[in-house]
Amino acid sequence: MAHASRLTVLLAAIALPATAAAQEAEATIELDELTVEAMRRAQPFLDVPASLRVFTEKDIEARTIERLEDAFDASVNTLMRSQRGGNDASVISIRGVSNTAFGTDPTVAIYRDGVFVGNDATFNLTMVDLDQIEILRGPQGTLYGRNAIAGAVNVRSARPELDATYSKFDVLFGTDMTLQGRAVVNAALGTDLAVRAVAFGDYSDGWVPNLADGEEYDGAKDGGGRIQVVGRPSDALELLFSADYATDQGSRGNRGPFGTVWQDGYNAAIPYVSSISSYGTSLQATYDAGSVDLISVTAWRGAEGEGEGGDFTPSPFRQNGFTRDYGQASQELRLVAKPNATLDWTVGTFFFGSDDTRYEYTGFNFALPANSFYPGQPTLPAGYEEGTNSNLFGWSAALYGDATWHLTEKLDVLAGARLSYDHREIDYDHQSNVSGVTLGAPAQKLSQSMDSTDLSPKIGLAYEIAPKVRAYATVSRGYKAGGYNLSFAPTADLSYDAETAWNYEGGVKASLLDGKLDVSASLFYFDWRNQQIYSFNGYSVWIANAPKSRNYGVEIEIKARPMEGLELFAGLGFLDARFIDAPASQSGGNADGNWQPLASKYSVSLSAQYTRPLTAQLNGVARVDWNWRSSFYFDVDNTIEQDAYGIVNARLGVEAKDWSVYLVALNLFDQDYYTVATDNGYGPYGAPGDPRMIGVQARARF
Repeated sequence: MAHASRLTVLLAAIALPATAAAQEAEATIELDELTVEAMRRAQPFLDVPASLRVFTEKDIEARTIERLEDAFDASVNTLMRSQRGGNDASVISIRGVSNTAFGTDPTVAIYRDGVFVGNDATFNLTMVDLDQIEILRGPQGTLYGRNAIAGAVNVRSARPELDATYSKFDVLFGTDMTLQGRAVVNAALGTDLAVRAVAFGDYSDGWVPNLADGEEYDGAKDGGGRIQVVGRPSDALELLFSADYATDQGSRGNRGPFGTVWQDGYNAAIPYVSSISSYGTSLQATYDAGSVDLISVTAWRGAEGEGEGGDFTPSPFRQNGFTRDYGQASQELRLVAKPNATLDWTVGTFFFGSDDTRYEYTGFNFALPANSFYPGQPTLPAGYEEGTNSNLFGWSAALYGDATWHLTEKLDVLAGARLSYDHREIDYDHQSNVSGVTLGAPAQKLSQSMDSTDLSPKIGLAYEIAPKVRAYATVSRGYKAGGYNLSFAPTADLSYDAETAWNYEGGVKASLLDGKLDVSASLFYFDWRNQQIYSFNGYSVWIANAPKSRNYGVEIEIKARPMEGLELFAGLGFLDARFIDAPASQSGGNADGNWQPLASKYSVSLSAQYTRPLTAQLNGVARVDWNWRSSFYFDVDNTIEQDAYGIVNARLGVEAKDWSVYLVALNLFDQDYYTVATDNGYGPYGAPGDPRMIGVQARARF
């Protein structure tokens, strides 16, 4: 309640000058028309028959969105967190649909500049110089394919501009020695060729003390860059080449006793350290064939990661770690019809191959006495190490199509389908460095493979109730392929089955009051089968299928510009996401009726920004954002609960044509919350979210 009252004061501080200025304003400016590519073709936001949260370049800069988790925090019925700690192995929840089991495929398809990203360890790396982020809620298999059972995310970078040469710089200095720098150079090389180069780097001191070594952790150290070249060899052909690199070597990933780590910090004898690197190239060719566009996207991506630490306790006895080397190649071809009065359609093919090599291990730094784990267990020497080497190779192919038939001037018929084929094979080897002894899982060397085929359709209707008021109803199927347990498997059967779901959704989108108010609302029911979750046999943890789960809820989002200079946003989400039939949970008990992890019953996102001229060349800007969610659980068994919390971000500054300066506050009221929490056998341990950061940010364009 204290945070809510302080938020009221902040909102009032913005609203009061806006009210005074209202008497002077003679006209109200309409909201900017929003164009999205959620359906893989450019459309007005109001025409998209799906629940969609969009962040424009202006939103991204004003909200200080630097990682995908920042966008998910500002979107209702969504959340992004880490399963391992730090930024490795991200888990995304959309409408309560998430990958609760580490090692499975994500349930959300992430696309960066038209390229599918299959490696969950790189989802949450720093992003810079973005044009737009689109979060689609609900299955998006017909257009986004693999791992889109919960939804899809379309991230678009700013493209090279053919008619301009300039440079941009963005620097921030804040508390805890927070230092950020971004540089962008756009160069037009003639009328048909341009290049855009981006570089960034972030650093901050650690802020969580670790009693065991006296150091402070949870600092940031990351950087990278991107280069894009766009050329037009002819009036009909455009080529876009892109290459990027990003690395994250911060000290995030440690955990302390849940409930006290905010006050007491860590006490880890062997702190956890990790690093992640991501890199890739792509070539997109767009050919204008008259009534259709032919688009080809050829891409390769790679990633490397490693981490090592103890068990987060004061004891130096145990040590764990991992290494990971990932590579993928993809090719997509699609035909997109130009908008017309009869039929809008997209058809395409998608090919994807990946190779994922992992080593997951645990060990002891001191000798282990005989019979400690089981009768007859021999004495184990100091430096005992047990782990799994696994190599997962797979490839996928798909044909897809999506169409909107304008049956009448007001009624549209929606239809789509995706036919997918997935092949996977694994080489698995679990051993220890002591011959004949393993403790966590049976020693075994296995090679297995699987093939699966799926057809996921979508049907629906959209109707224009009134000018700029459209309603829609859709039924769509979601699918995520089966896979293999990648480490410490308890049996010789490494496999688990595919997930499937039917999503039933209806919604309305409207532009009202002469364009001053946009409203979108949706309600859904998600019928989920064979969800991939952790199970427990009394000793080992592995991935199995829960026969039935179901989620339902509502999303309402409102954007308004009631007067010149004032922009308001409000989002409200309601969600009920539960296991219905889950006979073997992570604790070995029955999870029937439990809440899905990372699913809050209520979520709210509020924003207000007021811009007012100070001089003929200078504007003053004040903004506040409040993102709140009710309590949720981190685990399938609903034993580790995050209480309800809200984060307030704010900024106050001045803007000129080519420069701006802001006072920025992130987590203004220093709200305590956790980003990840698990029970490692010693009770629940959690990692605290970022504390308050107050900084000065300056931007310039030359």
